[in-house]
Amino acid sequence: MIRIEYVPRSGLLALSLVNFLLGLVTFTIYRFWAKTNVRKHVWSCVHINGHPLEYTGRGMELFKGALIVFLVFGLPAAIAISAVSVALGPEHPAIGGIQVLLFLIVSLLWGAAIYRAKRYQLSRTLWRGIRGTLAGSAMTYSLTYFGALLARVVTFGWSTPAMNLNLQQMMIGDMRFGDQAFRFKGRAGPLYPSYALCWCLTLAALVAAVILTVAMFTAVFGADFDQFIVDLFAGGDTLTDTQSARIGYLIVVAVIGLVLLGAVYSFLWSIYVARELRLFADYTGFDKARFRYNATAGSLIWLAIGNLLIWVLTLGIGQPYVVQRLIRYLCDRLTVEGTIDIDSIRQSMAPLDTMGEGLADAFDVGGI
Repeated sequence: MIRIEYVPRSGLLALSLVNFLLGLVTFTIYRFWAKTNVRKHVWSCVHINGHPLEYTGRGMELFKGALIVFLVFGLPAAIAISAVSVALGPEHPAIGGIQVLLFLIVSLLWGAAIYRAKRYQLSRTLWRGIRGTLAGSAMTYSLTYFGALLARVVTFGWSTPAMNLNLQQMMIGDMRFGDQAFRFKGRAGPLYPSYALCWCLTLAALVAAVILTVAMFTAVFGADFDQFIVDLFAGGDTLTDTQSARIGYLIVVAVIGLVLLGAVYSFLWSIYVARELRLFADYTGFDKARFRYNATAGSLIWLAIGNLLIWVLTLGIGQPYVVQRLIRYLCDRLTVEGTIDIDSIRQSMAPLDTMGEGLADAFDVGGI
């Protein structure tokens, strides 16, 4: 029987304050060491069969990785845009071409950033002295990830369950603990009922939002809407006080509407996300053990709301508590059924990646 527990320990508040203050003094450069210290604290609270995890990553590795990515990608891009701007003018189409090229490069490498970050975290995570790793190719995963993005666009999102399953199969199939591999096998079919429900409800919400927007404009402007548009593009000086007040009203209502629409979107899709998390856990195995993940839409919504409130109300200082809540949620809801022959697992011989998470930091890829 494999038991996974989160055993909190003191010191996270002090760590949060120290990270914040040193981040201010160093103009955010300390964030690499701050992230490392938070992981060391939170990882050590995760106990598997009574033995805590150990995180051995270093802030200098994360800093070095980010610096290399900046020198290889960021600095040349900035120099190219500046040179074209000076030589040909800031409005020259060549600048747009460079920006499009950068967007394409970032899109192609986004998956690699996710993969390399995951590989780094696994290789620096030890349990009873044994570390994990990813044994596959970051570029192969990245190209598959890019292809999945294109497929989602072409199919209006309907390929998402199949593409997510394929990416998860690649990631879990490449995952190792010591010298033993994880397994992942399953079908995307069971995901589609939940996906279809969320997709149709989202479409209905968008249609309702459009109808409400039209009704709002009609109520505010009535028959004067056409003249208002003419006056607006003619220049601000031609607008009356009444028209200016109407603009302010519409801006406030639009902001509130966007926030509400975003909340409705998140609430709706939490149904699918919860289903996907549960199913992907069911498809995952290691040795003679299978995984179960008791994720529900309600618990995911509460987790997201709580994390958002912590981040906003503390102005970002409470970010370590956000990480703690994410890991604790995983530990509280993940169970392992079956047995694992722990004594047969040997140390991984895969080389350690010393570049940290440079691409993930440069692209601001979400994660812990």
